Amino acid sequence: MDTVRLPDGTPPAVYFVDLDGTLITTSSEKFFLKHLVSRRILAPHLIAGFLLRYLLHPARTVSEGKGWNRSYLKEISPDRVKREANICAGMLLKNSIRNWTMRSMLELRRYGCRIVLLSASLEYIVEAVAENLPVDDICASSPEIIDNKFTGNLVEIRPWGKNKVELAVNICKRYGTKMTECIAAGDSWSDRYLMAECGSSVAVCPDRRLKKLAAKANWRTVNCRHTKWA
Repeated sequence: MDTVRLPDGTPPAVYFVDLDGTLITTSSEKFFLKHLVSRRILAPHLIAGFLLRYLLHPARTVSEGKGWNRSYLKEISPDRVKREANICAGMLLKNSIRNWTMRSMLELRRYGCRIVLLSASLEYIVEAVAENLPVDDICASSPEIIDNKFTGNLVEIRPWGKNKVELAVNICKRYGTKMTECIAAGDSWSDRYLMAECGSSVAVCPDRRLKKLAAKANWRTVNCRHTKWA
């Protein structure tokens, strides 16, 4: 494959990689939810409450994306969630990896580039996936825990949309680099904010709008089936 590089031909200092749709071919948290249901870990009333919360707050879903709601975790212990997330991560790595993205990560790592998974998915899932990959850092959705119980809410900033830019800037400051020295890989329209701030970007199996933007911005496009979340 052609090495992913900045416009001046040099490798990036940091490679920001989205998880769902970009590194893997599915929604990791939807996969996790189905896993919890199939193992009867997720009680019916938790599923009902989880869906009802979306019905009661449609505006929040529009402004924050579908993943703002973590109420399905309320009656599951953090230790159990971690164990089940590890199981799901193994299945995702075995069956759902996008080969192009994986190869690009391995290749850039050889040039000393830091690889960061920047995903709105649940932190437990992203951590478990990253453990077996050439990943230096992760940034994901952190669920709030009080008295060893999930509240259904999140703490800190959820890595989605414009929030990804703020989080990426903080990571660059920690690494002592600039956003213009980084490359971002994403698949969805919501990834455009981060992609526009980096020195270059790659649209991996993008949705229609991101594909058009990538052509206009002269970003590289990897064409394959886009992952739909509906």
